Amino acid sequence: MRIKVCDPTLMKNWQIVERTSRGPKTMSILSGIYVKAYDNKITLMATDLKTSIKCTVHDAVIEEEGESIFPTKGVGEIIKKLSLDFLIEATNERITIKHERDKFSFTTYPTEDFPKLPVSTSATLACRIDAKELLRIISEGSFTGSSTEEFPQYLSSSLLEFKENTARLIATDGKRLSLSEAELIETNVDEQTILIPIRGINELERILSTLSGDAVVEILYDDSQCYFKTDDIELVIRRVESVFPPYERIISSDKTTWMVVDRQKLIDALEKVEVVVRDYNKVVILDLNPAGNLFISAYAQNIGEAFMELDADIDGEPLKVGFNVSYLLQGVKVIEDTTVRLSFNGPHGQMRLRKLGSDNFLYILMPVILPDDMLKEKEEIDEV
Repeated sequence: MRIKVCDPTLMKNWQIVERTSRGPKTMSILSGIYVKAYDNKITLMATDLKTSIKCTVHDAVIEEEGESIFPTKGVGEIIKKLSLDFLIEATNERITIKHERDKFSFTTYPTEDFPKLPVSTSATLACRIDAKELLRIISEGSFTGSSTEEFPQYLSSSLLEFKENTARLIATDGKRLSLSEAELIETNVDEQTILIPIRGINELERILSTLSGDAVVEILYDDSQCYFKTDDIELVIRRVESVFPPYERIISSDKTTWMVVDRQKLIDALEKVEVVVRDYNKVVILDLNPAGNLFISAYAQNIGEAFMELDADIDGEPLKVGFNVSYLLQGVKVIEDTTVRLSFNGPHGQMRLRKLGSDNFLYILMPVILPDDMLKEKEEIDEV
């Protein structure tokens, strides 16, 4: 095989694929990218046995057809340091890169030892969706899940749910829950749920962020895999064999106090008070006064305290409630609206965060039970 690299598209696709070529250390062949060059197309493939990816580069300059496995660590590091217009030659034993008077050579692996990747030929088409909408629901709906292996498995997974003409992505860590919803371009199933590991979801998010704004993604599935396809990229993620809890049962509509507030001002205030409690208990206290303002405070013994006041539209009952400030910030930051609405169900019930003009996002966070010494009024704090 001999190919000339003179198009940045190949380099872009290499960077997309190489992150998946990180399999178990006991299988060194998985640290390589399988490259096929036929019919003016170069196909790059990689897998870590849980996630697989295939990228296709069209109108490639192929001087000699063939296929080989390129070691990611060596070849990848070199080609990133080269400008375009270099030559890659591959035999059964070596990969050689030539650029002007420079030459680099690396050992390769037998192609027959590379695992056979799943194919979507017989998979069921679930839907077609705008890439930017899929990217949005991943960003908004998966951040509460864990990227490390957890038990039960659903704690490190996201539920992809198709219902009528919408797709939902839901995740939870047991203390909070995030949900985001988008309309589909086309649907092929009445109702279906697929559980996907957060690590795979994070990889999909990274790939989607590289696509053009008008790109469309096909989502397919079979008994063991979920497939995400664009014109030139196919990502395959192994499904999680577990059951996601019946999340709709825990979503309450009860509320005693509710508030509309400027999102950026709330973020700025929370980031400031977080400084006080970041290395202590991470607890921030919200004091809501109907027809008044929002008071935000934090207290850390032997460290300090913080007190801030924000303009807000508050209704319902007076309420003083505590939250993990990091968790609260994550929920407020994940959406891009200028204004957010929060509803509370007393000091011990769930807080629900939504966008002001849409119901396509929901973040549920449980409060922290506040001890008596953290229920100080502003006047008491001022006297300390």
